[in-house]
Amino acid sequence: MRNFLNYVILHQVCLDYTADVLAARKICDLAEREWASILQLRNALPGSYNVAASTLYGGHYQNMYSGSATWDVEENWVNNRAVSDQEAERIFKTAIAFAGTDALFLEAMKADVHIAKTESRCFEVVKVERPSLDTIKEYAAVKDHKGESGYIKPLGVIYFKHWEGPGIEPEDVTDNESEAEITADAEPANEMFWLEDEILQHCFPGLKVQLLVHELNIGVKFFDRIEGLYPSFFLYLPNEKMAHWKEPG
Repeated sequence: MRNFLNYVILHQVCLDYTADVLAARKICDLAEREWASILQLRNALPGSYNVAASTLYGGHYQNMYSGSATWDVEENWVNNRAVSDQEAERIFKTAIAFAGTDALFLEAMKADVHIAKTESRCFEVVKVERPSLDTIKEYAAVKDHKGESGYIKPLGVIYFKHWEGPGIEPEDVTDNESEAEITADAEPANEMFWLEDEILQHCFPGLKVQLLVHELNIGVKFFDRIEGLYPSFFLYLPNEKMAHWKEPG
């Protein structure tokens, strides 16, 4: 596609649309970088921390561990992300101890931790904070049940803002209801999630995602299903949402 656009510019075809052709060529350059990152993310997400939380608290990965996969082998991680309850507890509680507060750690130690809310959400990446070298060293020193260290992956933070996404539009409301919703949600706060550094290195501002998000009753959020990954230049037309629309009965 880039070569075709270069040909159009070189031969001065459609001179009235030169600016549009240059913009399209710029997207080609952007796509080459971003699609490579998205391919990596498809193989790496949701990450060991999210899988651990999902395993412990009734998410998609609970009871999926068969005992045939080993956590430290990369090939098995790609093909079988599930882990044992023992390993999941170690990963999750280590994350809370390092990335959370003392109060949150005490809450996470209680026996009644459970998923309080689950919903499909669309986000756009705002900022990525990778862990510092000191943090990486601290995680590397954590030992597993065999007394071996280096198996807990260091976490950083990814910040999301709400993205409307290509899903179904909300039901029609009156003008007054619409104004009230706009006033209430004019500036929604960014949301943060913990994610492994090896995954964060492939994330970038503008990346758009659709995730199945769970929120625990202690306020911790995690996701265990990736329903869509889109580049920063992804754009859908409003009429695309009419594809499966049916006349109300």
